[in-house]
Amino acid sequence: MRFSRSSISFSSARTCTDAARIVASVVQVPPEGLRALPEHGNVRTAFGPTLGGGPAIVTRVSDTGIAGFDLYAERAQIGALETQLAASGAAELDPETAEVLRIEAGVPLFHRDMDEETIPLEAGIEQRAISFTKGCYVGQEVIVRVLHRGHGRVARKLVGVRVEGDKVPRPGAVVRSGAREIGQVTSATVSPALNQPIALAYLHRDFLAPGT
Repeated sequence: MRFSRSSISFSSARTCTDAARIVASVVQVPPEGLRALPEHGNVRTAFGPTLGGGPAIVTRVSDTGIAGFDLYAERAQIGALETQLAASGAAELDPETAEVLRIEAGVPLFHRDMDEETIPLEAGIEQRAISFTKGCYVGQEVIVRVLHRGHGRVARKLVGVRVEGDKVPRPGAVVRSGAREIGQVTSATVSPALNQPIALAYLHRDFLAPGT
């Protein structure tokens, strides 16, 4: 069975309560059941009668810094699904705005802010990407060594930075403290909230504290 994620995002839903209400209007799961899902947790369910009751998958996400949900449906249902979501209060979120929200929230994007060589602790995603209770998995030895021998300290870490001036740096731009190179930019944009350029960048661990 082929699924495609709906392109509707909940830009009009300012809280998880709003998003859960909107999603519950199209699937057979009550709002409280959706709100109870953990981050990146999912539930397989079905759409309501007005959408033909076909299979659906709902995943709890916060990729833009706002708690919300991804909806997966068969491709043939996407058009009707978007129409009903919009009628329930959802609004389409354009990719440019989603990118600004993502960077403001400090959410790393795969193949831009991290890749197969990135240690989860470097990207700050260990709470949602690592199990500390399951058995052996690929990369576990590295994680255990960092946590138990290095006390969780890594050589670099992804952080949000404010950019001096009005020029948005390109990915790969060098971050300096005085004359010293201390890191590299991975994502950047202009933040409407701060009215200045901001970026996500990997910085040397000695320069992670604000003001360093």
